[in-house]
Amino acid sequence: MFRQYRLDSVSRLAALLLLRASIGTYAFLLTSSNIGHQASQHSSILPPLYYLSDDDLDSTNIKPEPNTSKKKPHRSFLHKLDRLLTEFQMTQFHLQFHPHLSGNYAPVDKENFEVEVEVVEGQIPKDIWGAFCRNGPNPNREWQRKRYHWFDGREFDNLHTLIFKNGKATYTNQYIPSPRYQIEEELGEEYFPTIGEYSGLFGLLKVLLTKNLVKEKLEDDRMSLPPNTSIIMYNNKLYCLHEAALPLECRMHRDGRLEYVGFETFDGVLDFPFTAHPLKDGDDLLFHSYTTEEKMLKEQGMTKVGVYSQKQHAVGPYFVPTADKSHVSFAHSFAHTDNYIVIWDSSVQFQHDALVTGGSFFQFNPKRTLKFGLMHKNCTSHEDVLWIDSGEPGAILHSLHAWEEVEEKFLNNEKVSTRTLVKLWTPLSKDFDMDVDQCSSFRMVEFTIDVNEERAVYEVINHSINTEMSAMPSPLKTDTDAFTSCVVFPPRATIGTSDNTETRCTGTLKSTDRFGFSGIYVDKGVFVGYAKWDMLNRCLARSVYYGEDEIGGEPVVIRTESDQIYVGSYVYRKSDHHSYFVLYDANTNRLVCRLKMPQRVPQGFHGTFIDGRELESHFLYHEEQSQSMKSDNDLWENLFRKSRRMM
Repeated sequence: MFRQYRLDSVSRLAALLLLRASIGTYAFLLTSSNIGHQASQHSSILPPLYYLSDDDLDSTNIKPEPNTSKKKPHRSFLHKLDRLLTEFQMTQFHLQFHPHLSGNYAPVDKENFEVEVEVVEGQIPKDIWGAFCRNGPNPNREWQRKRYHWFDGREFDNLHTLIFKNGKATYTNQYIPSPRYQIEEELGEEYFPTIGEYSGLFGLLKVLLTKNLVKEKLEDDRMSLPPNTSIIMYNNKLYCLHEAALPLECRMHRDGRLEYVGFETFDGVLDFPFTAHPLKDGDDLLFHSYTTEEKMLKEQGMTKVGVYSQKQHAVGPYFVPTADKSHVSFAHSFAHTDNYIVIWDSSVQFQHDALVTGGSFFQFNPKRTLKFGLMHKNCTSHEDVLWIDSGEPGAILHSLHAWEEVEEKFLNNEKVSTRTLVKLWTPLSKDFDMDVDQCSSFRMVEFTIDVNEERAVYEVINHSINTEMSAMPSPLKTDTDAFTSCVVFPPRATIGTSDNTETRCTGTLKSTDRFGFSGIYVDKGVFVGYAKWDMLNRCLARSVYYGEDEIGGEPVVIRTESDQIYVGSYVYRKSDHHSYFVLYDANTNRLVCRLKMPQRVPQGFHGTFIDGRELESHFLYHEEQSQSMKSDNDLWENLFRKSRRMM
């Protein structure tokens, strides 16, 4: 996510000169302040840092003993220099009082595998079959030395999985087995760069080291970032995602355990990072991403959009949709309709000087207006993309849904004009702050994007609820595994009384997509319930709140084969320091069941529900792959033995 620099001879010299001056400044601080006096009592290897643990939450303030059994790792010059800079940042004080390392943000140490979950209220519906997965950051208590940002998570990103079947649920949580995790586990310490440490003078020095430091361990820096943002199952492959990285593929075993497979590049086609929010479009996978890497920005552009075809087993269109290379917009998500991919260039843009001035690298600029790019799904060039300026600043993070409408005007029963409209429902912010310590305001709006007049306007659906993290039910499938396409809007007419005109409107909002959901957002990534939106009647249908003294994450929508829809989330009850999974009936909005989790589930990022048939297909695919590999190995082993006997 950050601008990369090549550590050439000039940069190396500048870094050393800057480091020399910095050491003098650091020494002055140590001798002239109380903090410096405290820091000087510590050795060059920083002491273990402790923050609120599960034991702390339940009873006494028990500190885990540091693991000193591992041998001292071999460290290169860059590694030693990076550790020295970390010391100069005085991170022990930063970490000790970090708001995202205590309470329910505190990481967990224990992994669980296929633990049966206790139902404390209601019953688990027997028609729910599949896996509820949610990942998020989970830094290692014992190793943590570098400055921290909640988006880091770093080496111990945790996937929390509830597998539902036959009215029962089992829980597995595991550190995602990425190469980053495996390298740092072997070293017994943090190694790779973090968002949090890119701050101030020493952060600038770390930026100069970043690319070369990563290259010492991994061939591609897109493999070094934590896969902690979201997950998706596509074409029998489970991907753990981070929008500045390549998709990390894992195999999920039947007990929920994860096994590392590799990084997806679609046969070497991906030259940009990959979005954390790809979208399934029938058998195709739509994706996009953006880059802040200066060289790539100059050579290609800020963002790229692609379509992977499952039938062709290849990426089709994959191109930069704009010729503008003047800035980098925070393109976290996108949307699509039957015919269009809808992307946006928002008012949240990358600021290089944040390294010195402080704050987030992505900042809201009210002078930059929100623009929409409409591209047909088969277009292949930025010249085919229609860009429409809304004329107002705005930030979109997680859109809810999009569809198309066609308006036809008739005069004396003869059609005189046709307009194509793209409807987009999304939470919209006018004051978005990327600093997770701040609470931005989001309101659900409906954008009407007129393709013919090249105009975009919006209307606020509800002014009272602060809402974000949108979720739609998965497409309904028939017994033949084909997607339904029933239309909500039949042709409807409005007859003019004065000019004998008639307007007919048809749309592609399916009846199965009438309702969408989003989290009710209060503060610092915390949700207290969910909102149900009626996109046909254009209103808030219902707001549902979790229990008293409970905070949760984003709502995840579950659609069963019988078209029953549920909304689920992990919640944390502050009064008893326990985590629960709550499940609501999306039609009645009543609590269906409450599950008490075997351990606390920290606040995380995005979740998804993997349908049981899709999950079973994934299991069988990998079991067949394993059996095939075993057969091949047995064949080669037999041939080797026969050849030895013949010799």
